[in-house]
Amino acid sequence: MLFRAKGQQDETEEARLSPMAEPTKHEERKGMAANNVLVVSAHAADYCTRSGGTILNLVQQGFSVHVLALTCGVRGESGGYWKNNPEGSYEACSELRKRESTEAAKTLGATIEFLDWDDYPLVIDVERTRYLIKRVLQIRPEIILTHWTVDPTNPDHANTGNAVVMACNSASQLGALPGTPAHYYPNIYFFEPTVPMSEFNKFDPDFYVDISANQEKKMQAIAKFGCQPQLGDFYVHFAKHRAFQARIWTKLNIEYAEGFKRFVPYVGKGLPITVRS
Repeated sequence: MLFRAKGQQDETEEARLSPMAEPTKHEERKGMAANNVLVVSAHAADYCTRSGGTILNLVQQGFSVHVLALTCGVRGESGGYWKNNPEGSYEACSELRKRESTEAAKTLGATIEFLDWDDYPLVIDVERTRYLIKRVLQIRPEIILTHWTVDPTNPDHANTGNAVVMACNSASQLGALPGTPAHYYPNIYFFEPTVPMSEFNKFDPDFYVDISANQEKKMQAIAKFGCQPQLGDFYVHFAKHRAFQARIWTKLNIEYAEGFKRFVPYVGKGLPITVRS
């Protein structure tokens, strides 16, 4: 399926950026805040490289997008810092990654919080899973973007995706957080695993988002990650690759796209139709 951005809706800056905004009456649907999007990112840059264009599209449609960065990627995804600072420290690198990621999120129009968990390996135990359940129940997102659940080339990614599925499953049950209503399964979309190893990681997208109108701004956000200077080239290539696939299905002039794998089946009174114009 192909999704394209619609016209931007007017709203206040405060309302757009609040990750905990109370839903208005017309936004309430089965306990969900229909305008809330949660992005769960294993490392500081993952959300931006894999779904930055989609985040921009959603923000322009009036969605509030909040990012949970589980780690800053200090140990495994900050090569630029360690190359330039061989005597650097974990703490200094972590603070730099936070600044980079905060600026990137701001460029995309999203809010972000850092959980400061360790990476390489990222271990998500029961206590940490409970925290993810709590955040799902607090934010009550309609949409969740996160990692594909199979990624032997970077287990941090797979651990994150599987923990999010577990958190959503638990959050859908009464008693997950006593005194809090259950939250029905949101629409979960898995983004790219480690690139360029998508096929090796058994990732077959079934949902394409046309990000052509926002590719330039996405690249501005990616450029904030000075610790990972290679990211721009990687994700320009993949945006063109996914756009090529999307053009085959639609015959539209799509220059850049992001690919996703949908987890929760579509349910409706009709069938979703691929955009043709």
